[in-house]
Amino acid sequence: MPDRVKQWVMHLVEVCKALLARVRARFGLIDHGMKTQERYTVEQGNVFAASLTYRTVLALVPVIMVAFAIGGYVLASRPDVIASMQQSIVNSVPGDLGTQLNKIMTSAIESRATVGVIGLLAAAFTGIGWMTALRGALTQMWGGQPERNAVLSKVFDLGMFLLLGLAFLVTVAISALGDGRLLRPILSWVGLSGEGWVPYVVKIIAYVVSISASTVLFTVVLSKIPLVDLPFRRALIPGLVVAVVFEVVKAGAGIYFSSVTSSPAGVAFGPILGLMVISYLAARILLYASAWCATAAANEELQIPDQADATPPPVRLSPVYDVHPMPDPKTVLAGVGVGAIVGYLWRARRRDERLGP
Repeated sequence: MPDRVKQWVMHLVEVCKALLARVRARFGLIDHGMKTQERYTVEQGNVFAASLTYRTVLALVPVIMVAFAIGGYVLASRPDVIASMQQSIVNSVPGDLGTQLNKIMTSAIESRATVGVIGLLAAAFTGIGWMTALRGALTQMWGGQPERNAVLSKVFDLGMFLLLGLAFLVTVAISALGDGRLLRPILSWVGLSGEGWVPYVVKIIAYVVSISASTVLFTVVLSKIPLVDLPFRRALIPGLVVAVVFEVVKAGAGIYFSSVTSSPAGVAFGPILGLMVISYLAARILLYASAWCATAAANEELQIPDQADATPPPVRLSPVYDVHPMPDPKTVLAGVGVGAIVGYLWRARRRDERLGP
């Protein structure tokens, strides 16, 4: 009986494999998706996503320091705002804790220059590491890691990190233009604020603008960050898909953060846990998109052989001939002399033996 069950299970597995093969042969999109999953698994996408999550959280620390320094410079020129914030802290957190928070805020404003310099240096250092990890992860989805110059690669990664940060700021600015809070005054100015359909149009415009800006950003990431010469247009559709999925993730993140901040425990641990989960999801989405681009039939010639694990070329051994050099003339003469002396002594001894006493 167990043998029959085993045979039945093996037969069922073979039938499923044959059915899956026919489905993949008929539907190219499903076949492409299966190849993407296989590439992601073989190239250890989850490991790279976890590494990117760690480096993303680590890189946010100096960015927050720079933000605090900028805020310190802004608040230093607005003492009225500082007084209002201090009063708000006292009202919200009465007692010694409120006083302590006011001292911390005052100390941060006074040391804004030091915090800013340290933050910039740390941001440059962690930014290089983050860009190196991102480039390595996206490139690995293309099959391997090409050899790079140790010094020039760091300089290049720092430049790409700055350009990517600039592109991100531009994307945020463009997305902000589609924010309903900015569009409502414009609609009110043109006399459309009282229309019932206006809020829905504003929300649609906001999503379209945000997705369009994110599409450009993610297309640049997928085509320019990996060490492959991928044309921009070939990464446009994956960039659009990533942008749409990322909007869904952002919507879920907004719901999550609004729910965890309603309790003291959630305020303490919720934001950092949510940040790690969102960073991990974003990393996986990008890696899947890179694997999708790498497994496309049009990009077959762009595959990268892993030079780190490549088999070294065969070693050719030339035959070795053992050739004795000519003897030294002095050695030859010394040998001849010794032989002559030995021969003379031997003949003299033989002559003495024949003559006898």
